[in-house]
Amino acid sequence: MFSGAVPPNLTVPRGKSPLVAREGDTVELECLVSGKPKPIILWSRSDKEAPMPDGSMQMETYDGSLRIVNVTRDMTGSYRCQTSQFNGFNVKPREAEVELIVQC
Repeated sequence: MFSGAVPPNLTVPRGKSPLVAREGDTVELECLVSGKPKPIILWSRSDKEAPMPDGSMQMETYDGSLRIVNVTRDMTGSYRCQTSQFNGFNVKPREAEVELIVQC
């Protein structure tokens, strides 16, 4: 461990889950990430084996926010944010969930 290092921690801001949107909206799913060095955050669908809005199974973000443009009803569900495996610490990846509800 190098000096000044802080193990990563993830939390969902109060009032940000469930996040209710209308079809066609742009939404931002948020996980607050702390730790030194700041870990990369991996986003994935946690409630079903469905791809992310860009078609991949996982999306990386550096600030913990996942921006989805033009949401559709099939994007409704749980999204998991987790710290990547290789976070410089011998700790299990941290994770949190954000619920997205898309109404027509």
